[in-house]
Amino acid sequence: MENIIFSQEKYSNGETSLQFFQEYLIPEALYLLDEPEVSLSPANQVALAHEINKLAHYLGCQFVIATHSPFMLGTLDAKIYNLDAKECQVTPWYQLENVRYFYDFFKKHEKEFTQ
Repeated sequence: MENIIFSQEKYSNGETSLQFFQEYLIPEALYLLDEPEVSLSPANQVALAHEINKLAHYLGCQFVIATHSPFMLGTLDAKIYNLDAKECQVTPWYQLENVRYFYDFFKKHEKEFTQ
């Protein structure tokens, strides 16, 4: 607890959460995460997803994650259940309504990125 309090005084909330994932999770455990990306920039969301992939692959950790982040959804090596569908079903990340919203938004503004 002292380490977490110290980290919060020294680092941003997002940096503290990344540090927690890198240093404090134990092997072969089950973790339930509700939107762990909330305080993270897109780059750090991808970094967190990579860290979760490593923990799952090398340390046998299991994760159940609720997220709306297209950055995490597209980076995690995970089975994605679409809980917004009439019947819960496995769905590729790029077919999720929230991700499609991001895609449509940036597609609409594509010219602004090429100027």
